[in-house]
Amino acid sequence: MDSQKLVKYVLEKEEHDRQLVAYEIHDGIAQYISAAIMHLEAYKASLPENTKQNHNISESLRLLQEASRETRHLISGIRPPALDELGIIDSIEMLVADTRLEIKDIHFRHTLQKKRLPTHLEVTLFRISQESLTNIRKHSKANQVHVDLSQDEEGKILLIIQDNGCGFDATSPSDNCFGLEGIRQRALHYGGSASIQSRPGNGTTVQIEFPASVT
Repeated sequence: MDSQKLVKYVLEKEEHDRQLVAYEIHDGIAQYISAAIMHLEAYKASLPENTKQNHNISESLRLLQEASRETRHLISGIRPPALDELGIIDSIEMLVADTRLEIKDIHFRHTLQKKRLPTHLEVTLFRISQESLTNIRKHSKANQVHVDLSQDEEGKILLIIQDNGCGFDATSPSDNCFGLEGIRQRALHYGGSASIQSRPGNGTTVQIEFPASVT
């Protein structure tokens, strides 16, 4: 198997496995939690208020509801429903909202010609955005982030994710890590290009471009 076919196999298997895990969580754990919440709510309604038993049930409900929220968040990170149902714009907005919990000054701008893009392209743009924003949160120490998704009149797609963090030496193999090679390979696999520019103390810019022929 040549390198290009190997990359394709790995990316497609990874996405397939992610989707299976998301389905298992949604159809298994999440359903059991929802059923437990319903049973406890019905039982609580039959109890007198302001009793220790009622208080214990309320606390159990609170913990289960928190578990339910965490489960939905986990599913969204693995395979966001918005990606299949609503498209790439809403999915990236979800990632930006999650990042905003840690970095308040983050902005997302989009100018797509169409609301939906081909499925493989939406998945690729989502994964690249997810990896880039995760890297920023974990490693950049940035306090400002800009995400820009645009499409020109000819159909070319451009994704730019820029932060003002600590940066790194992009020419050093030891520093050029944190999933950056995965970002490059995802873009190249679907006919695009990836440029990752960074210098110590000068932030990082990830720029992904897909030609009109891909869209």
